[in-house]
Amino acid sequence: MTRMKWVGILAGGTVLLVTALWAFRTTPEVQVERAPVTAGPVTRFVLATGTMQSATTVAVGTQVSGVVQSLEADFNSVVHEGQIVARLDPSTYDAQLREAKATLAQAEADAIGLQATADDAQAKLTRAADLAAQQIITASDLEDARATLDEASAALHAGRSAIVEARAAVAQASDDLDHTIIRSPIDGIVTERDVDVGQTLTATVQAPLLFMIASDLSHLQVVVQVDESDVAGLTEGEAATLTVSSYPDETFHGVLSQLRLNPIAEQTTAATSTVGSSSATNQVATVVGYPAIVDVDNPGERLRPGMTAEVTLVQAERPQAIRIPNSALTFRPPPDTLELLHEAEPAPATRTAHGADPASSWGEVWTFDGRRFTPVEVHIGLSDDGWTEVVSGPVQPGDELVTRAAVAQRSHM
Repeated sequence: MTRMKWVGILAGGTVLLVTALWAFRTTPEVQVERAPVTAGPVTRFVLATGTMQSATTVAVGTQVSGVVQSLEADFNSVVHEGQIVARLDPSTYDAQLREAKATLAQAEADAIGLQATADDAQAKLTRAADLAAQQIITASDLEDARATLDEASAALHAGRSAIVEARAAVAQASDDLDHTIIRSPIDGIVTERDVDVGQTLTATVQAPLLFMIASDLSHLQVVVQVDESDVAGLTEGEAATLTVSSYPDETFHGVLSQLRLNPIAEQTTAATSTVGSSSATNQVATVVGYPAIVDVDNPGERLRPGMTAEVTLVQAERPQAIRIPNSALTFRPPPDTLELLHEAEPAPATRTAHGADPASSWGEVWTFDGRRFTPVEVHIGLSDDGWTEVVSGPVQPGDELVTRAAVAQRSHM
C-alpha cells in the first residue's frame, strides 16, 4: 500500500472519530425538582416518653412488728377490699391484750372498794355534822371527818381514772392484735410482694412494705414530661396515641386527662473540658417541663405497669390548610445553577402585610420558569413533619415550588 493511501485512511478515521465524539457530546444543564402546593391537614405533634402505671396503686404495710406467719396472697393475686392477705404471729399481742384486760379488771375492783370507802366517809361526815351541831363533838373532829371524805373522794377519782387508762390499754392491745391480720384496703391485683413467711418485720418510723396492689389494670395511666415550649398548645381531653416495645406494630389509644401545673426543673451541664492543667464545665440552661397524665384503656390487660411508652400528643391542628412541602422552605438556588443560567443572586421577595396570625412567621419559597429562579415570600404558620401551613401569600393549591436544583451533564446524539 502506498504512502498516499495510508494518509487517506488516517484522515478518514480522524474524521469519523471527531464525528462520533460530536454525536456523543455532553452539555451542562440545570435539573429542577418541584413539589405542588396542596390543601389538606397540618398537625403538630408532641412526642414524650413515660412509664405505664395503674390509676391507683396502694402500698400495703404493717403497723406492728412481728414474724410473718402466713401469706394469703401472691404476685398477680386478685384481692378484694377487706380480704386477708397476710398474718403476723399474734402470740405477743394476744398476751399483751390479756394483761391489759387483767389490769382493767383490777382497776374496776379497786374502784368498787374506793367507792365503798368514799360512801363510808360521807356517812361519817353526816353524823359528825349532827353531833357537832349538838356540841357533842368538837369542831376539830368535824374537820377530821371532812378531810377523810376528801381523801376518799380523791382516791375514788384516781381509781376511776385508772379504769379509763386500763380500758385504753385494752383497746390499744386489741388494735395491735387486729393489726397482725393484714387486709387489702382496695379491690385490685397484687403487683408486688416484698416479704416471705418467717420474715421478721420491724415497724418503727416507717411501716414495712408487704404488697403493692393496683386498683384496676384494665385502665392504666402514663405520666410524661412535656417541655414548657410545647405546653401552650395542649388541651385536656385531646386524644393521644401510644406505642410500646412489646407490641412494636400496634398503636394504643388514650386521652390527655390532666396537665399539671407543678413545674419540673432539670439542671443539665455540658461535658467537662480540660485545657492544660485546668478544667472547666459549661453549664447549660435549666430545662423546665410539666407532668401530663394520659389515661389508657387496657382491655385484655396486655399492657403492664412499668412498660415504657412512647406517647404522641396533638399540640395543634389545621384540618384544611393551604400547605407547602417543608423541603420547599429550605431550598435556596445553588451558586453553580445561577452561574449556568447567567443569573445573579435573586433579590429577596418583597414582604407585604397580610394581617396574618401573629404566631406565624415569614418564609421564602422559589419558583422556576425554565430560565430563572424567582423567590416568593409567604406567611407561614403551623408545621409538622412534612408540611407547613401558608397563612397568607401569593401561592395556591396546584402551584409548583422548587424543592431541589442541581447542575447535571446531558448527553446529545
